[in-house]
Amino acid sequence: MILQDEEENQVECIIFNAEITHFEDLFRPFHTNLVSVAQVKESNYMYGNPVNKFTWTIDRSTIVEPVETINPPEVPLPPPTRLTLTPFDNFEYQHVLAIVLNGSSSTYASNGKRIQDFIIMDDQKKPTKFTLWKDFIDHDGNKLFKQLKEYPVILARKIGRPKSPSGSGLTNRFSTTHTGLTSRFSTTIEINPPYPQANALRTWARENEQMLIAYTIESTSPTGSLLFVPFEEEIVPIADIQQQSPGQIFSIQAEVALQNEKQRFFILACSDCKQHFTRTVSRRTFYCTNCRRSTLLVPRCQFEVTVTDQSGSTTATISDEHAENILLLTSEELYNIYNVKKELPPIVNAQKQLTGKIFNLQMKKLFTKNHDAVPGKLVILSFIPKGNPASQTPSTIKDVAEGSKRKIEHVSTGEQEHPQTTNKGSTSYNKHKVEMKIPVSKRC
Repeated sequence: MILQDEEENQVECIIFNAEITHFEDLFRPFHTNLVSVAQVKESNYMYGNPVNKFTWTIDRSTIVEPVETINPPEVPLPPPTRLTLTPFDNFEYQHVLAIVLNGSSSTYASNGKRIQDFIIMDDQKKPTKFTLWKDFIDHDGNKLFKQLKEYPVILARKIGRPKSPSGSGLTNRFSTTHTGLTSRFSTTIEINPPYPQANALRTWARENEQMLIAYTIESTSPTGSLLFVPFEEEIVPIADIQQQSPGQIFSIQAEVALQNEKQRFFILACSDCKQHFTRTVSRRTFYCTNCRRSTLLVPRCQFEVTVTDQSGSTTATISDEHAENILLLTSEELYNIYNVKKELPPIVNAQKQLTGKIFNLQMKKLFTKNHDAVPGKLVILSFIPKGNPASQTPSTIKDVAEGSKRKIEHVSTGEQEHPQTTNKGSTSYNKHKVEMKIPVSKRC
């Protein structure tokens, strides 16, 4: 857990084993305590960035006093104000503050693990999917689901991009469904935290309640599942597409044309995880190393188109239902034309459908494998003629001076008692017992 003083200096605090239940009623979020005689050691993380030079360990020898029980009582610390957040424009997430707009009941991923999806949005009005796994559903998901009509605000720390449905950690780079954020082992979620930034989001939600209700309806399918739709329609010129962050979903209005009439209009993919096998041409049963089991190769309609507006043109990939609607052929029919009849598919009707029309497109810029790779490929998530009233179909711590007991300082443990050196393998660290009289606000 993270402790914080009145100047909002933070320190990571660790409680082990049976001590957790001993202190669980004392360390409540945003409650002020006076902590004395904790163990302090230098933060020595091989991975990650510690919040402070020192780490505290609290055990049965540590004195933890709620400020209201001290004689004379002390005034609790004010609500925190300092937050380091990542905007939704950037998918290298760490901590986010967001409104929960919609959610679905828990279900099971293809690997058999429980998941629950929510749609969240930051102050930039850019929604994204947030997936909770396993225990997070019981601890946080069920609470959020019951509060959906109140549009709760969450502060989610240490969250990341999702893995593939198989849980292998290898997301199909062509997939259009694995987008957004997901809980990790170290994730913490606070519901309606007392930050001024969170209060501002709640105020905005109250002022725009009718708009949020309309979005909730629009982002819910007839079966109750979530649909990812833009909160506000913002048209991006094609010339500005490369400025979009990888993973970002955006809208354009453009003409659409077949990029290459002789291209193959389908690929084969795993029937379970949808991993693509672009060099395979015949369907069969095979062992998928992503799913770790035998599955089927099935055809999936997918091809490239050229999209053009007044600012320029670019190439994008369209697949599944939207691609089939352009060709007026199903994936199965395409497979039979190529592999059974050994012919090329008729595309005259497709050209007629596209010629001279402007389309509203929802697109996504894919992540690249490394920083030196070519710019991320573009995929089309929704595809409707401009002016069509039909709704879009989205892819579904130191010793502290007596006079400063409210501060956590970044200084060395100069007045430690009985320093000890403990060796663990080839790693050495110092453990000090220090008295620290510091009221802190703990956040977990």
